Amino acid sequence: MSEIYDNGVIRLSVPEGWRTFIGSNSDGIETPKKVLVYKNVNEPLEIFLRAGITVCYFAKGEFYFSPKMFYDNVKDIDSFVLGNFEWTGYTCTSLGYPYTMLEARDDGRVFQVMVLMENGDEKISMEDADVREIIESINESIKE
Repeated sequence: MSEIYDNGVIRLSVPEGWRTFIGSNSDGIETPKKVLVYKNVNEPLEIFLRAGITVCYFAKGEFYFSPKMFYDNVKDIDSFVLGNFEWTGYTCTSLGYPYTMLEARDDGRVFQVMVLMENGDEKISMEDADVREIIESINESIKE
């Protein structure tokens, strides 16, 4: 059974067997605008041995620059609608690791999703029900 993760900025579904961790910004400071969602991990350092998903949020008015030019073997993928957004993106490699990179833009805000497809023996796919559930559920936290 899935759980709902909501850190006050990002809200998403976390399927059974997956775990979330707060990410860090470029200065190494934890930020709720970056969430790591990884399968088969118990400790934060295990993410370096597993496949997983990183979700980044850029609010309206915040600077966002697509990192596309920094990756190797870039191939655009067809846009698709999943959940609340239309996603555009590409596949690529970074340091030899295969990724699917997605972006959703809506009313000046941006969600960037980095799917690390393979790490060692661990593999995930954009066709996996768990991966699709996570991406489909991505949204801003509900403001009350």
